[in-house]
Amino acid sequence: MRKTTRRHQQGEESRLRILEATLAIAAERGYDGTSIALVTEATGLPASSVYWHFRNKDELLAETLEYSYRRWRETAPTWRDRVGIADPAEEVRDRLQRASRAIVESPEFWRLGLMLGLLNRQHVPAARLRYLEVREETRLAIQQWWEQILPGGDPAARRDVAGRVARFHLSVMDGLYLGVRSDRGWKLDRLVDLIAAGVHAQAVSWLEEAA
Repeated sequence: MRKTTRRHQQGEESRLRILEATLAIAAERGYDGTSIALVTEATGLPASSVYWHFRNKDELLAETLEYSYRRWRETAPTWRDRVGIADPAEEVRDRLQRASRAIVESPEFWRLGLMLGLLNRQHVPAARLRYLEVREETRLAIQQWWEQILPGGDPAARRDVAGRVARFHLSVMDGLYLGVRSDRGWKLDRLVDLIAAGVHAQAVSWLEEAA
């Protein structure tokens, strides 16, 4: 029993090493630049160990995307329920600040995701499909959160506005990642405060127009 437990633990440790190495390689080289050979070189494990856990490169990268997503979510806002801040504009600022910090602290998921999102080929890799699923899950969670934030009114109008704002919200996060990675001189907190105020004001304006 102990030997079985030890083998299982060793298997999980090697799987984690493979995922960590693949994430580092893919975040730097992208989908096409990642190979099983590079992963074995980085981990010191034989190719047979990689194929024991993952059928092929496509499955490996899909699992790596999932792994990086879970790690990012550990630091990102949950986007489920409100946190009890009375002023909606202040709550928007708080959530965007937390989201931006999560991108800075766990940038690998965002970088790999954007690479996969830009991938364009006839055969769509499983990793790209999983990224699009994850992005849609995140968008829907943000939309539901915005429906709680926006003031009362027609539920259909609030849902429509929340959907538009959620898409813009994700685009803002994409832009924040690119900005932070390309320009170290950014004052991120001040920039996020400015964006949060603008996004909230625009959302309220759209809702008033729909009334």
